[in-house]
This record gives sequence, C-alpha cells and structure tokens, in this order.
Amino acid sequence: MKFNHICITDQTGQIFNLSMSASGPASTFRHIDEMGRISPQVLKKLDETIKKAKTTPNQVMFSQAFHDDHGKPVLYLVKADLDGSLAFGELETNYIVDIGNKISFGKQGHAAIVDHTGSILAHPNAKWRAEIKDISSIKPVALMMNNQTGVTTFFSPSIKEEMIAGYTTLPKVGWGIMIPQPVSELNERASNVRIAVLIIALLGIVVAALVSWWFARYLSLPMLAVVKAAEDVSAGKLNARIPSFHNFVLREASDLVHSFNSMVHELEKVERRLKTSEERFREFASTASDWLWEIDIDGRIVWESASKKSGYRGRKFTDIQGMTREELAGDLMLDEEWIPYRAALLEHREIKDFDYKYRNSEGKVFHARINGIPLFDAHGAYIGHRGSASDITKRKNIEVALEKAKDDAEKANQSKSEFLANMSHDLRTPLNAIIGFSDIMRRKTFGDLGHSKYDEYACDIHNSGTLLISLINDILDLSKIEAQKYELSDEPVDLASLIKMSFRQLHLMADAADQQLIMEIPEAFPQLRGDKRAIIQILNNLISNAIKYTSESGKILVSTRLNKENSIILSVKDTGLGMSEIELEQALKAFEQTNRMHPRRYEGSGLGLYLCICFMKLFEGTLEVESEVGIGTTITLTFPSNRTLIENKILECNNS
Repeated sequence: MKFNHICITDQTGQIFNLSMSASGPASTFRHIDEMGRISPQVLKKLDETIKKAKTTPNQVMFSQAFHDDHGKPVLYLVKADLDGSLAFGELETNYIVDIGNKISFGKQGHAAIVDHTGSILAHPNAKWRAEIKDISSIKPVALMMNNQTGVTTFFSPSIKEEMIAGYTTLPKVGWGIMIPQPVSELNERASNVRIAVLIIALLGIVVAALVSWWFARYLSLPMLAVVKAAEDVSAGKLNARIPSFHNFVLREASDLVHSFNSMVHELEKVERRLKTSEERFREFASTASDWLWEIDIDGRIVWESASKKSGYRGRKFTDIQGMTREELAGDLMLDEEWIPYRAALLEHREIKDFDYKYRNSEGKVFHARINGIPLFDAHGAYIGHRGSASDITKRKNIEVALEKAKDDAEKANQSKSEFLANMSHDLRTPLNAIIGFSDIMRRKTFGDLGHSKYDEYACDIHNSGTLLISLINDILDLSKIEAQKYELSDEPVDLASLIKMSFRQLHLMADAADQQLIMEIPEAFPQLRGDKRAIIQILNNLISNAIKYTSESGKILVSTRLNKENSIILSVKDTGLGMSEIELEQALKAFEQTNRMHPRRYEGSGLGLYLCICFMKLFEGTLEVESEVGIGTTITLTFPSNRTLIENKILECNNS
C-alpha cells in the first residue's frame, strides 16, 4: 500500500506527528503548508469526512477520491479521537488499480471499484481512472449506491456492448465492487452457471483483496474461507458455504461472508431452475415431434437431433448435412408446392405445418411435416431457421389409400347408376307387354277364356307385373337421379287432378283395408309448375305407404295450402301406427323399411320415402316428417314459391 503520509493534528489543524513516505521537510510535502498544517484546500475537500469522523470517534472514515496538487487520484482515511485530535492518512489509488487489473477473465471481463459516490477508483479505462469519472448512473453502480448485492445486466458506455455483472458493497466504507463481462462472451460458452460461479469466485477474491489492504490481520481467516468456497463452487459444488466467524473478524468481513453465501444460494436456485427447464423442454420436444433441426441463411441443413439414427427419417444426418430440403426432395414435388416454404425463408417468417417428401438411400419415399421459427443474431440479422419435424409417412400412405378407395367406390357407384339408367327401356318394354296382355285377358276383350281359373291367373299376372314395374320404376328413377340424368319437365300441374288419379290407382288397396281416402283442396287453388310424372309418383309412394301402415277403418287425408310466401304446401296425414325417432331415421334411408307391427301384406323396395326426398331436392323444395307412435304420421312437402302459378287475379287461398 502506498501511503503518501500519515499525520495527527490538534484541534487547530497543527501537525504534531508526521510519518512520510519520502525524505524531506514537511513544508515541502504535498498538502502541508509552511506552518506545518494541512492546507485549507484539502481540509475543505475533507470537511464532510471530518464531520462524520467526529460524530463516530475511533472509527476510520474514507473520503471521496480527488486529485492532489500533482493531478494524481488520492483518498484520505480520517479518524477522530475523543480529545479532539484527528489522524489523517493520504493514500494513492494505484494499489487499488493494481488489484483491479489483476482480475480479468474472458476477452473483456474485468473488475471495477467505485467509492461511496460512484466515482471510479479502479477500472481498465485509464482515462476514466485519471479523471475519477462518476459512473453512478450505470445500473449496477446505482444499485450498489443503494447498498444492494446481486447480478444484473446493463449497457456499457465504455465498450458499447450489453454486459452482465455481479456486484456488492462494503458496509461502512461504502465502496462498490462489480465484476462485469460482455453477454456475448457468456453466450459463447457452454454453461452460463459456471461462468456466473466464476464471477462470484472472482468477486469474493476481489472483495477479500480490497479489504485486506487495510484490515489484513483481521481478514486472513475469512478470505481463506472465501477462496476455498469459491474453488468448490467453481468445481460445481453449489452447496458450498462459508461458515460464520464469531471472533477476531471485523463486521465488514462478516458482511462479505454473508453476501457471498447469499449470492451462491441464489446461483444454486438458478441452476436448479435451469435444469428443470431443460428437462421440461427435452420432454416436450420428444413428445411433440420426431426430431429437431436447424438450417442456415441459405436453407441448408446444419443440425438435426439424434443425428446418428435413421429409420423414421429414412436418411442419416451425415448423409444430408449441407443439403437444402429442395435438393433432398429432388423431383418428388412440383415447383408450386415449395412456394409457402420459400416465402417463409425469404420473408423470415414462421414455418407452419409444411409437408414435403424425399427418398431414402434405397429410393423409398418418406413424408415429413416441419414447423420452425426464424433466428436472428445480436444485431438483428437473419441467420436461419430452427424447429421440429414429424414423420408422417404412414399417415400419408393411409390418406392415399383412402382416397383411392373412395374414388373406386364412387366410380363403381357411378357405373351402377349409369347401367341401371341405360337399362330403363330394356326392362320396361317386356313388363309393359306382360301387363298389357294380362289386362286384355282380364277384361276378356276377345271373349271368355274358357275357365274361371284363367281369370284368376290373369289377375295375378297383372297385379304382379304392376308391382314389379312399380319397383323397377323406383330403382330406375333413383339411378337416374344419382347419375344426374333425371331431367324435370316444367308444365302446369293441377294437383287436385293428380290426387284424384292417385286415389283411383290405389282405391283397391284402400278398400281392402276399409280405409278412407280424403282430399282437401281450397277452391280455385293455383297450379304447380313441375313434372307431372314425378309428382304422381310422389303421391303414389306417400299414399301407398300411409295405406300400408294404417290399420283398418283408418283415414288418410291429402291436403294443400299456400303459406305467406305463396309456396304450395302438400300434406299427407294418416291415423296409422306412427314411428319412433329410430324408426323414422331408418325410414328416411334408401332400401330401408320399418317392420314394427307391419303385416307385410304389400311388398316394396324400401325406396318410396327416400325417392320422394330425392324428387323434392330436384324441385328445390323440402320434405318434413312428423310422427308419433300410436297416433300417426304427417308428411309435409313444401315447393318453392317460384313454382306456384298464380293467374292475373290473385286467388283467395288458405294462407295459414
């Protein structure tokens, strides 16, 4: 330690005991006037320190650093006795600077020591040391001035870079010690925790060295303990602690031990959180994807996780390293399929669910889905993308197989529909001949047949042929509709006439079950624009179904009305068995029948109601079914208003 002088003065400032670092009379020594007293200029600078010393006798006070007559930074140690005398010690800061210069790590890591006002005592920047620069506005220095200890980041005006620093203060003395290092250097190292531990270890050594220059004989034991604990922490033992010292140490040393233990405890908690976070990330990454990847600014693969494995990716990482995904895919994908991927790389955007395919070393095609985010360096420049990937080869193969099966089924169904539609004439012609000739025989157009049994046979032939052509008509009409070959004719249709025609065709079936067929149509009801054959087929299907599922002495009501939009509404209501929700769902399907309590007196294809639904879709109308078990069923057809033919004179109809 380089003390320029140590002196004791009386109450007037007269020196009566002087120890100098160089020979020569007191009058020639700096800061001492010709009367043997400390100069007023120095006393003025020490005024605040002297006042503090007098308020706490026998306690050593440190002054703020200032320049002596030769422009060198110095500071004073002042101690007041009870008799009013004062002891002064002038100390150059070179010793503190030497200690700070010995502490360095990395490329730009260093130590900085400031006095209680935030002015520099030791710093690598010689200009700042020479002018005793005030850096109290820098974040860690401001925190030290508030007697805080910890780790923080800040922007260094000295090297123009973001830094991280461990910092602490010496109680009573008020000095601050911080160990800053550029964040960029920390990022280059493998473990942030070990660097932080090294900072703490160096901080403990610096604190020990700074305090030992004045209190060496009291701090030797705590400093050795700090060094030992720092070595343990550097070796990865974050549970290392400095034991408490109850005797033969100053309070400052005890505070240092406490601060060191607190910082190591915080670092231990940080390391635990980091380990937990890393484990959590690895678990999430392994469950969310098959592998991780990274590409450079040119889109070339520079890293993949589990790079020594192959199988689910089809290729080893060493085989594809340095390749772009387009090079990996080769000619498997069209140019336009790469547009989203290229745009994400060019515009530095997120890659979201991009699928691509590639071949393995044996030529087998694999499919992958990738997600990724852009990467930027400390200056904001784009350096590539990083993300996750999943092997979707099995999923894609299943999708292709399903699509092919769907196409095959649709082609088969189309072929069936076209075949049946084309067979319409070939099936109907012989059946019409059977029905016609049996009708001639039944009516005895050319005389008696000669035996009563022939009459019975002729009726059976006619009825069977009629049923068969009805079934074939239903199947052929459905096939035409499915093949989109059924074309509706638009002509004026009188619904009353068609309902009566249907009643005539079905009266034998209704009479056999003692059922009433009732028609309710308002007078002067408008005509419907539609296909007469389709409408009579709808009526026959709905009324015959009502007859089949209505018990004897039942009623079947067919009615029409207009709604507020002038749409024609046709209803078929019976007092039959009714249907449950399950039976109704079954009845609305093709080739399905509800067999509950149905005596099967009449055969059918199960197409009647479904065919009516198909016809109403062609009319762009709707078919609704309301049914209740034991009460009956009501089927309501609603035709669009543009199919209602209203003459010049608006007719008064039931609009309810």
